[in-house]
Amino acid sequence: MADLVTHAASAVLVKSVRRDPLMPVFVAGTFLPDVCSRGPALALGWIHTHWIKLPAVATYGWEPLHQPVGMLVLAFFVSMFFEASNRRAVFANLVGGMFLHLAIDLFQDHHGVGYVLGYPFVTQGFEFALIGSEATVWAAPALAGAAFFAWRAVYRRPPQP
Repeated sequence: MADLVTHAASAVLVKSVRRDPLMPVFVAGTFLPDVCSRGPALALGWIHTHWIKLPAVATYGWEPLHQPVGMLVLAFFVSMFFEASNRRAVFANLVGGMFLHLAIDLFQDHHGVGYVLGYPFVTQGFEFALIGSEATVWAAPALAGAAFFAWRAVYRRPPQP
C-alpha cells in the first residue's frame, strides 16, 4: 500500500508544477501497473491456495503488465475508454505515469529479479537496487504530505488565462 502512495504522491508532485486537467489520469498511470498485475495475481493466488488449483499462468500471467511493453498495451486499452478527441492526451498521461512508476521502481532492490526493460528483444532483468522495496513505508507519509500541499497550492488558486 505504501508503494501505491509513493507512486501517486510522486505523480502529484510532478504534475503540480503546472495546473493540468489530466493530472488524475497521470496519477492513475502510476498505480495501474501494480493494480493490474499484482491485484489479479494476488486474488488468483488466494483462489489457487484456498479454493481450486489453477494453472501457473493464472497467477504469473499478469506480470507483463508491470513491464514496459505491457504498460504501453495497458495504456492503449485504458485510453480507449475515453472520448476519441482526448485519447492521445490520455494515452500520453497514462504512459507518463507508468514510466514514472517504472523509474521509481528501478531504484528498489527486488532481490535480483528486476525489470525486463527491453522485452521481447532483451530478457535480462535490470534495476539500480539502491533502496529496499520496504523503504516506501518510511517515505510514504512525507511524500503524501508534500503532494497534498503541492496540490493545494496549485489547485486552490484560480486558473490563469
